[in-house]
Amino acid sequence: MKREIPLIKFLIILLDFFLFLLALGLTLFLRFSFNFIPYFQGHFLPFFFLFFFYLLFLFAFNLYDFYFLTLKILFQKIISFAFSIFLFSIIYFYFGQTIFEISPKTNLFLFVLSFVFLLYLSRFLLLKFFQRRKIEVYFLGEENLKNKIEKDLQNHPFFSFKGFFDFKILESSNFQNKILIVSPNYQLKLKEFKLVLNSEITTFDFVDFYEKFLDRIPLEAINQNWLLRQTLSFQGKIYLYFKRLIDIFLAIFIFIFLFLPLLLPISLLIYLSDPGPIFFKNLRVGYKRKIFTLIKFRTMKEIKKQEENWAVGKEEKRIFLFGKFLRLTHLDELPQIFNLLKGEITLVGPRPEQPKIFSDLEKNIPFYELRILAPPGITGWAQVNYKYPENIEETKIKLEYDLYYLKNANLFLDFLIIIKTIQKLLTF
Repeated sequence: MKREIPLIKFLIILLDFFLFLLALGLTLFLRFSFNFIPYFQGHFLPFFFLFFFYLLFLFAFNLYDFYFLTLKILFQKIISFAFSIFLFSIIYFYFGQTIFEISPKTNLFLFVLSFVFLLYLSRFLLLKFFQRRKIEVYFLGEENLKNKIEKDLQNHPFFSFKGFFDFKILESSNFQNKILIVSPNYQLKLKEFKLVLNSEITTFDFVDFYEKFLDRIPLEAINQNWLLRQTLSFQGKIYLYFKRLIDIFLAIFIFIFLFLPLLLPISLLIYLSDPGPIFFKNLRVGYKRKIFTLIKFRTMKEIKKQEENWAVGKEEKRIFLFGKFLRLTHLDELPQIFNLLKGEITLVGPRPEQPKIFSDLEKNIPFYELRILAPPGITGWAQVNYKYPENIEETKIKLEYDLYYLKNANLFLDFLIIIKTIQKLLTF
């Protein structure tokens, strides 16, 4: 399966490219009938480049991860994907019209409609095919890891956890829908090793399985040696340099086109909701434990004494009505562009935590301090993949997503996180 899934994704990408060209041809045929071929030649190159941007959106919306889709989720993602690519395509042709010498309007609308329909139809058929039978998952290792994976795969649309592995299963000749996950600490006996080696069952290391299919690094299965080999390589100077350039560019853009136009009406509505400061400031732990002041629009009623609270609790009652709107739309985050310009935070990275809360979590959750190895971000892998934690156990899961980011951070992943963030904003 390690080799099969990348191959399947590659074949689906080829299918999407065919559907892309088919949608373009169908659009031009509807517009120009049988005389569409000259128009197709003129449209091919600009739309060809557009396809690569669509690919990024397809990956960001997890439309290649068919093992995580259900019909309901597929429909929701397709709708969000359609809205996103339509807006992006308008911007793409607006700025590219002098280069490509075309500025499609009706054609673009018909094209997006055709492509989205063909895409949904293909994913619907693929979903029906791949989910005819779930893949059976077996495990070798400690009881606590077995309980963890059993819980995480419960009600999974693609995997069905069957429990501890029985080597008698190797006597079966059908391994198509069976995989074996082995704990990092489990020592295979020589006889067991030969049985697995000579069989065709697909085998995963516990950490690799989580990273590959759940986009997390399981805390219970790693140690200091693993972390030294993996996450500490995050600190690449060239990567951080490019991140900084992108941050400055985006901060200036957001300041001019979003922050300045919205500053006065938001400030007025905050003051009318609850007279007091417009901005909320509090201390956060930043890169390499550097403490800085994070700035947001205030969304809560003022009180004389404020206690730090990392989980959702009584503080929810203090949020005034307009504050709820600001949080729902994430407009309360806009003033963080000042932190972005100063280099205290970056666009993508683990969310910065309050000093006292950070200290408490550091004592209760192993490896929590590793989050400071990456510059903190406005959005991040954990934020787009998991909810706001309400207890220690949920905070551990969120940390597992942060560890995945520390291990795999690159500009492409950052771009996917940005698109996923936009997706969440469009579907609030």
